[in-house]
Amino acid sequence: MKVRVRDVVSGGIQLKFVVRPADIGLAEEDFIDPENELKVIADLVRVDDFILGKLAVTFIAENYCARCLEHLSKEITTHYEVDFEILPGEEWVDLGERIREEMIIGYLPRALCREDCKGICTDCGADLNSEKCECKKE
Repeated sequence: MKVRVRDVVSGGIQLKFVVRPADIGLAEEDFIDPENELKVIADLVRVDDFILGKLAVTFIAENYCARCLEHLSKEITTHYEVDFEILPGEEWVDLGERIREEMIIGYLPRALCREDCKGICTDCGADLNSEKCECKKE
């Protein structure tokens, strides 16, 4: 997702991309569904020797509940503010690399299927959300 520097003007531009996670290096990450594309809306503006951007990235996050281990799949939209310093002779900026970095840094691995999740019994492994534990507690 490279953007030509000369296309970003002081009045700003809006770009929309659809990209596969593997295209920006997210194929090996556990939290993103590699089969679903990322939808990116980038509002970019040129200010002197910088390109400033506001990005909205929509993707399907994959995770497991931290209490009951239920598989979770949810569409999430994240927002990032980025800036690129434009060096002399530089013709392109790479939004894909910056999005990859921001997604990895901002990812919160602990997730719950719901706030009142009861989890699993540490003795028998029963899912306390859907069944009663038969363990004898002291």
